[in-house]
Amino acid sequence: MLSGNELRLLRFLGRHIYSGEGAIVDAGCFLGGSTLALASGVRRNLAGRQRPERPVIHSYDLFRIEDWTRGLFFPRSARAGDSTRAAFDRNVASHAPLIEVHEGDITASEWTGGPIEILFVDLAKHWSVCDWITEHLFPRLIPGRSVVVQQDYLWGTHTGWLQVTMEYYREEFEMLCDTGLNSVAFRLRKRFAPGRLRAQLVERLAMGDKAALMDRAASRFPPEQAAVLHAAKAHFLAELEGAQSAAPAPAGP
Repeated sequence: MLSGNELRLLRFLGRHIYSGEGAIVDAGCFLGGSTLALASGVRRNLAGRQRPERPVIHSYDLFRIEDWTRGLFFPRSARAGDSTRAAFDRNVASHAPLIEVHEGDITASEWTGGPIEILFVDLAKHWSVCDWITEHLFPRLIPGRSVVVQQDYLWGTHTGWLQVTMEYYREEFEMLCDTGLNSVAFRLRKRFAPGRLRAQLVERLAMGDKAALMDRAASRFPPEQAAVLHAAKAHFLAELEGAQSAAPAPAGP
């Protein structure tokens, strides 16, 4: 599910940006496309520096078939919920020495791998996951070096929380590039001040603040891409308003 530009970006990051100062987190690896792109770059990187191979790429996924992928990435006869792990393992077998696999819900895990040099995010399909990544992985980023790739930033209308998050931390991040569709890459310019990183950022921000941040994010892109972000804003706000209207009224005295 990655474009050619995205694969080239990930190979470039592995080949030219990875230095060994921190780990690489491949958050949402599906069947291994992002994993292989990163690993192929890292393999050339390590060979060029005459360094031994070791598992520096930490790949996270539920490894379960989702219903919408049946008939598209899997046979129609496949069952939602079946494991995709065997297919992933086959696809990345040639680069397995570089990869440590973490199967399951990332929000139920604990990061113990030290600093993070490259963070590829393709599993923040809900704002609660996005908030978990901000709270637990952003503190491990390396100021002046770490690159964060938000794969769904310019994709469709279902991930407005990514714009909320990256725009909220605009002071700390600089945008490096985008891939036309889907991915946007950011570099952490400076350290987060004490207390700056907020737990449950998207969850707790007022709706008006979310809207303003998404408008600011869209203003940084040309019209065609801005239209995608405006559509994402409209969808996200409608989802939040629907959730509010569906909430039970507070009990009376």
